Amino acid sequence: MVDLKDVNDDSILVFEYFTSSIVEDLSIVPEAVEILRSLVSDLKDEDIYVLVSKQFEKIFDDFDFDVKTVVLEESLEEFLEKEAYIFDNAMFIAAEDDNNLYNLTKLLESKNVKIYGSDSYAVKLASDKYETFDYLSKRVPQPMTYNILLNNKTYWKRAIQIFFDTINGDYGDGKDDGTVPIMQKPKDIPVLDNSDRDMVKENKLIAKPRFGVDCDNIKIISSKKDIDDLEEIFGEGSRFIVQPYIEGDVCSVCLISDGKTAIPLSLNKQIVEIDEDGGEYLGGYVPYEHHLKDKIFEVAKKACEYVPGLKGFIGIDFIIEDDYIYLLEINSRFTTSYVGLQKIININVAKTIIDLIDKKISAEDIGEIFYSSKASFCKDEKGNLDIKVE
Repeated sequence: MVDLKDVNDDSILVFEYFTSSIVEDLSIVPEAVEILRSLVSDLKDEDIYVLVSKQFEKIFDDFDFDVKTVVLEESLEEFLEKEAYIFDNAMFIAAEDDNNLYNLTKLLESKNVKIYGSDSYAVKLASDKYETFDYLSKRVPQPMTYNILLNNKTYWKRAIQIFFDTINGDYGDGKDDGTVPIMQKPKDIPVLDNSDRDMVKENKLIAKPRFGVDCDNIKIISSKKDIDDLEEIFGEGSRFIVQPYIEGDVCSVCLISDGKTAIPLSLNKQIVEIDEDGGEYLGGYVPYEHHLKDKIFEVAKKACEYVPGLKGFIGIDFIIEDDYIYLLEINSRFTTSYVGLQKIININVAKTIIDLIDKKISAEDIGEIFYSSKASFCKDEKGNLDIKVE
């Protein structure tokens, strides 16, 4: 156990949620392991203390420098409650599942620890896909998004069916400028024709959890009977979103920010498989050359700078349909693309974040961003993340 008595004002507490917790299903952590290893590599010249659980105490054994690892004998949350006050600074990795990113941010804020990442307000907003849509509505291009409450007191199935019929020209005038009548009484909602219940329509919908990562629990709605399946996926009392399903080019942008000025670092290609049974994120590569790159960077930068408290590393997901760009979600955290970007970019990403937030440098001081080569990161047959630099 590393002795924490040597912690000083410049020391940085570093951790990743899964690798500092007891994990029974190790198949879910390959990306987490690689993001943490990339971050620690970037911070090798800083005075960092890295939290890991016993399962992961050897993940830095192949590094050519010493890593001060604190092997936890208790839960991550228990350690932070008791010991976080020792540190003035922290940089950590967590996803939005079960509000982990938000809860850990709030906990560290309560201990007056400076976080080299987004504050709790920005994390909460970005973690909620509907709140993100609502906040950025009419500011950046996004797919029309409806918030659905699944319970027997709302007429949510009929609302989705109206939306589905409308985009297929079977109801109304086909426009999206009306409000889907989720909360109206039955007498206020037109009786709909179910004679085509099993018919697969040309224009589809997609349902997603309001809180979630990658492609977890998504459902393509291509016929009216698909709407019934949503009860099994989301469950009574849950909230999810419904959008038009856009078949396009899936990509993301990595940015860093000091909380005021956002700097796009890379456009990344995402490899995603989506079918009637759901979806799976398989990996991607960076950089991705696209003729709309400058426009995508412009939208990403604008979205990032609109959200107060969004800083550190940010990943923004997009889908491109022909020449139309749609923002899908904001990730106020390190994303998988970082593991490739970190190996080819001409700046030290993590150190630059620290210097920006500490106001040692400004955005103008960073200069031109370029890459030494191309990096890919894809899951192999065993679920491990295979990283290659070309």
